Amino acid sequence: MTRTEYSVFALSPDKSGVWHYHDGAWIQVGGPAAQLYGGDWGLAATNPDNGNIFRYLGSPDSWQQIGGPGASFAATWLGDSVYGIGGDGVYRYDGQGTCWTKVGLPAGHIYGGAWGLVATDPDTGALFRYLGSPLDWEHIGGPGASFAVTAESVYGIGADGVYRYDGQGTSWTKIGGPAGQLYGGDWGLAATNPDNGNLFGFQYVSPEDNPEISPGVWEQVGGPGVGFSVSYETIFGLSANPDGGGVFRWDGQGTSWTRIGGPADSIAAALWTSN
Repeated sequence: MTRTEYSVFALSPDKSGVWHYHDGAWIQVGGPAAQLYGGDWGLAATNPDNGNIFRYLGSPDSWQQIGGPGASFAATWLGDSVYGIGGDGVYRYDGQGTCWTKVGLPAGHIYGGAWGLVATDPDTGALFRYLGSPLDWEHIGGPGASFAVTAESVYGIGADGVYRYDGQGTSWTKIGGPAGQLYGGDWGLAATNPDNGNLFGFQYVSPEDNPEISPGVWEQVGGPGVGFSVSYETIFGLSANPDGGGVFRWDGQGTSWTRIGGPADSIAAALWTSN
């Protein structure tokens, strides 16, 4: 029976295998990888020897090569695709074989999510949003230390705090103080405190839904970690603590987390469809 759900994938500490957390247990689904990329589109991984990128097809050891090496990759909304930075621009996977279409000029970084795809200008750092057609981009903001895409907007770290794109022109609203790292997903936004690494979550609330708490509230959801990945309904974290290091899942309230796995090199939440 076909099954579709959000899950978390982990790359083993020595990068020798890709593992999938499924029904309370971990199963190895792939061999060596250099980097994992997850999102609504699914899971992709790069080959550590040649940089080629592969898509996970939903069954152990079932992968499809979809392209060659790139500087970085990002997955976007459900049913769309994965994007990569090539030598002369941004490319979109066409969905078949290893064919990609150039959709943008050279970029410094790309960030994808359910809301869409954004890219930074490699020279100025200015931020642009992809509008869905090759070479059709809209300038939406200036440079930032980092960006993250959720289901409803894009967020960035400015000089004095965290900002949310207002959805028109180059207008952004400050929603929080300084942050170290941003992590976006369908659940919302997660950010680390730059001083102690503690993790805070933010879920956007529109004025129409609740004007009293618009645009949203921050709450501490956890302590520091090596990295985090935001899924549809929760946040996954990777801890380096030698006495309890491993993969953790936020329980959904307060700062309580459940350890679901041992140490890993990296993690990625992704929408997974079994075959």
